[in-house]
Amino acid sequence: MGRRERSWPTRLAGRSRRLTTAIAALACLAATPAGPGFDATPPPPAPDYALASNWAVRDIQKQRRVDVFYIQPTTFRSKQLWNQDVTDAETNRWTDVSVGARQISLFADCCRAFSPRYRQASSRAFVEEAGDGAKAYDLAYQDVRRAFRHYIAIDNGGRPFIIAGHSQGALQGLRLLREEIAGTPLAGRLVVAYLPGLGIPTGLLPPGIPACTTPRQTGCIASWNSFDADADTKAYVAHSLTRDPVPLPGATLVCTNPLTFDTGRPAGDFADARGTLPAPAVAGPLPPLRPHMVAARCDGGVLRVTVKPGLPVPDRVPGGILHMEDIAFFWDNIRADAVRRAAAWRDTGRNR
Repeated sequence: MGRRERSWPTRLAGRSRRLTTAIAALACLAATPAGPGFDATPPPPAPDYALASNWAVRDIQKQRRVDVFYIQPTTFRSKQLWNQDVTDAETNRWTDVSVGARQISLFADCCRAFSPRYRQASSRAFVEEAGDGAKAYDLAYQDVRRAFRHYIAIDNGGRPFIIAGHSQGALQGLRLLREEIAGTPLAGRLVVAYLPGLGIPTGLLPPGIPACTTPRQTGCIASWNSFDADADTKAYVAHSLTRDPVPLPGATLVCTNPLTFDTGRPAGDFADARGTLPAPAVAGPLPPLRPHMVAARCDGGVLRVTVKPGLPVPDRVPGGILHMEDIAFFWDNIRADAVRRAAAWRDTGRNR
């Protein structure tokens, strides 16, 4: 394995702590690190994925021909601990409300869903810039990998599958694609990977798994990072591109417009917005979708979003960062795209 391949996971994990669009908000929560270092902190017990309690969602009874393996974003907000204990009931409750109900549910029409509870890296891992944060992300990845291997061996049954995750989930999903799927027979069963909330340089796409360019393409990655239409994103793009230790000339960030899922249509108008899921995340039934509330265009590797005044955005981060809305803004477009790509894979029985 070459130098670039060896260094990729550590470089990507370490730099993602600095470059994720949520970092500004998290830094406000914990300007001063607290608690012992990673090596001095006993890790929480490793989850046993043979136990149903270690899955947020495990749709083994549902009748679908395609699966989705969903990796949750950061919902563990500790400023002292490095990784979540998967028996933490309060974090699991918030995960179920904010992720299970508002993110994983959009795949209900196409897929059986499988989403592991894992020892996710905490808010502290985002804030601290030294090597200990990378260790927390690596521990989290070990769980994701074990959960995926368990899912493939026990529950998948040879079905085509989608990989999906937001923010930390996208980071872990990209590594999973690179280390467990690319170059293996599993790549032929990959319908699509949805990895929003992570700046992915084109040079870091896994071998044989390109960025999506058309709505019926399979075996590809769709990714975007949402900002206000007039946000200054130059620093974000420049820093995101440094994730690639050997950048290619002319490299940019992957930007898939979730209103069109078509690089031939980099801009989507309000009419293309099938339905936004309004904030905030609360327990109980989801609120009605609100169609035609956002327009968006890919521009220089980021997604610039225009929001109609009637749609509240309580989670907007200073600097025009719309990271928390990467999925909710485009909820029904993503749902419809997953249904379309699942059908496209079934039409051919393989990736193309």
